[in-house]
Amino acid sequence: MIQTIKSNANKPPRIMIYGPEGVGKSSFGAFADKSVFITPEGGADQLKTKSGEPIDIMPNCTTFDQVRGAVLRLTNENHPFKTLVLDSADWIEKVCHKKIIGASDRSIITCNGGYGAGYRESEALHRGLIEDLSVLRDKKNMAIIITAHSHVKEVKDPSVIENYDAFEIKCHSFVSDLWREWVDALLFVRFRAYAKEGKAKAFGDGSRVMYTEKDPAFQAKNRYTMPKELDFDWSAWDKIKSYTISKTADDVMKESVKLLAGITDAEKKSQVLEFLQNNSNNVNTLTDAKNRIEQIIESQNEKEN
Repeated sequence: MIQTIKSNANKPPRIMIYGPEGVGKSSFGAFADKSVFITPEGGADQLKTKSGEPIDIMPNCTTFDQVRGAVLRLTNENHPFKTLVLDSADWIEKVCHKKIIGASDRSIITCNGGYGAGYRESEALHRGLIEDLSVLRDKKNMAIIITAHSHVKEVKDPSVIENYDAFEIKCHSFVSDLWREWVDALLFVRFRAYAKEGKAKAFGDGSRVMYTEKDPAFQAKNRYTMPKELDFDWSAWDKIKSYTISKTADDVMKESVKLLAGITDAEKKSQVLEFLQNNSNNVNTLTDAKNRIEQIIESQNEKEN
């Protein structure tokens, strides 16, 4: 008899978010539900949670072994955390390379006899880290967020005549391929850029955008029903969570109706309620509507204050 198990759409998400420095990747992790940081990179001391409290950081995680040890402690000990943030993948790769090179005078390119041996060992060590993270996710039901910086790299695409440049994860391809394959959502974020008509120079207004599907200019993916592009602002985690954590249409409908009490404009409240009722069986449309209700309430609060 063939044995099967049912897939579990409610398992917490595995997310990698990458982009240029200063765009808000670490803040995205800080706003996640009850997050704790492992950060060999450092520089997270100024981050605050959505409620304005300092974030929780696991200390003494400056080596690759310490990073893996911290993951194991989260797996085996009791704690209140719901989200682990690894900040960042490229810094974890750096401390991994340092472990491989050791006290020798070699580089990651020339160590272990050269010919890519150092990079292959790094890949193996990262594979072990990812296995640790999988166990943590399964045992503690924790979401995993990995941040990473981006860099521009030439792409050799056999489907086009000429090579072209694209944003990629700032790790060796052996490692970035592992992360990209493991996560449920690979999100590319950057500042919006505009070009004035007839001019080559670009300008920006400080706003940010998040991409969830692959484009020739960058790598991205998601295993959910996310739109291709989303505003990357203070509510970005809540937007992502609404797509990654499976809920029924009835669940979202109840949450949305409860939120309606916060809309002070009676006419607008009536219009939103009618829209909810007309789309009561569409969980994606209801999720978008719920996010819009939250934005309306937030806008009201800002005007009142």
